[in-house]
Amino acid sequence: MRIGVEGFQGQRLKQLRAAHSLTLAELGEQVGRSPSTLSAWEKGSQLPEAESFGRLCEVFGVSQQWFFKPIVQVTEESSLRPYFFRSQASTHKQARERSQLYLLWLQEISVFFQDAMDWPPVNVPMLDADDCRLISDDEIEDLARECRQRWRLGTGPIPDVIQVMENAGIICTRATLGHVKMDGVSHVSVMDGRPYVLIAEDKANAIRSRFDAAHELGHIVLHSRIPASQYSKKELYSLMEEQAHRFASAFLLPSDSFSQEVVWPTLDNLLALKSRWKVSVAAMIVRCRDLSLLNEQLELRLWKGRSARQWTKGEPGDDAIPFEQPKLMARGVHLLVDNGVFSRDELVHQIGLSSEIVEMLCNLRRGYLTEQPNAAGNVVALKLKPRAKRVGERVAGDILPFKQ
Repeated sequence: MRIGVEGFQGQRLKQLRAAHSLTLAELGEQVGRSPSTLSAWEKGSQLPEAESFGRLCEVFGVSQQWFFKPIVQVTEESSLRPYFFRSQASTHKQARERSQLYLLWLQEISVFFQDAMDWPPVNVPMLDADDCRLISDDEIEDLARECRQRWRLGTGPIPDVIQVMENAGIICTRATLGHVKMDGVSHVSVMDGRPYVLIAEDKANAIRSRFDAAHELGHIVLHSRIPASQYSKKELYSLMEEQAHRFASAFLLPSDSFSQEVVWPTLDNLLALKSRWKVSVAAMIVRCRDLSLLNEQLELRLWKGRSARQWTKGEPGDDAIPFEQPKLMARGVHLLVDNGVFSRDELVHQIGLSSEIVEMLCNLRRGYLTEQPNAAGNVVALKLKPRAKRVGERVAGDILPFKQ
């Protein structure tokens, strides 16, 4: 008979350690146990005793409930659904692991919410293709156009890309990953069949972040049914990234309307269009090339001119618009709390993660889950009766008997 806290899920410990970038030795110093013991806990060959279990909860700020939640098991179906990352370099391994964990936790929170509420239905066209090499540029243009038509966006600039995605049933979040070259990750969940998107909060400006969101939408539309084995191949990974870029460009800059506004593709003319379309000059140069609005010589001149103006590190107008913020998860939290389904404390306890991580993933105001409700709001209100009903009193308008 094993000694320790029964039901402890060692993989949950491994997740938390990866999310906090802690080695076994570093965590061992905080818990007071050896790295080999911690490794045995993660593998499930040993169980932590009650004191160490409590210490783990304190170190990570999670409830005991968290360590008892079973991990979603990898099945043949789930192994075929890739997580689409914008960076595959080995130097970004920690950021990729953290982003994948955050997106997995977001899915778990979302599914937990769905026991008490409904999200908008998924309304996203997903290409039924199992080989990315067979996807043509014309198909990408058509699918971007179909998204706009299905979502009634017209052919003009899109005011808020993330809101459009959430309205189509895609759950989005913004999170700090600790790596500026990590743009985001997307995945169609095996838990509920719903697309999920994480956009890195480390990005320098909202213009780039909008394009990142459209890029992840491109992966969902184009590659949701592409086997993960293709995405792991370097040459096919590069192709899928180019295809997602093409989709993002076509989605944000529709061929008919955008080409009509590009009277002459000079840097100054494109910069003048930037505030309207909320797309970088660099992205517009690429779109002009894709639409054959410039030749190779003019394209090269634009890239050289952009570099000469030192726009490679940042373009004028990058800070002119605020970052788009996901709202769907936060609205779900407020719906559950405001209607008394959960108190804030109970919600954090049931989810199990620290309040800081839940607030980040649900895009809540920092401190929302830990602040106490206004005490005055819990006091029963008292009010006076109308004066005419008070015992022993008369008010103006009473008829008094007249003495004879």
